[in-house]
Amino acid sequence: MSSDDRHLPVIEDGLDDEVPACSPTNYVSNEEASLLASMRRLHERSKELRREMGGAGPEDRARLEAALEELREEWRTLAKRRERAYVNKMVALGHLPPNR
Repeated sequence: MSSDDRHLPVIEDGLDDEVPACSPTNYVSNEEASLLASMRRLHERSKELRREMGGAGPEDRARLEAALEELREEWRTLAKRRERAYVNKMVALGHLPPNR
């Protein structure tokens, strides 16, 4: 057995040198993914409410506007939580210093 026989064969696959990495480059934590999904649901609900506002009378319009404002407030809360989740992730990965 020659020294060349002890090595695994090299197969040329014709692919570019840039092979995709095993881990995603844009990692999203489970907490962030959950918050983003909630934010998407809020966005869809707000689109429905805005569509309803188009043909609504003055009384319904006021009710729909109040519902939209509630959704906006919930969005702001979720956005703050998502930012905190992102910072926590960066701390856990060692990209940011821990909060003191």
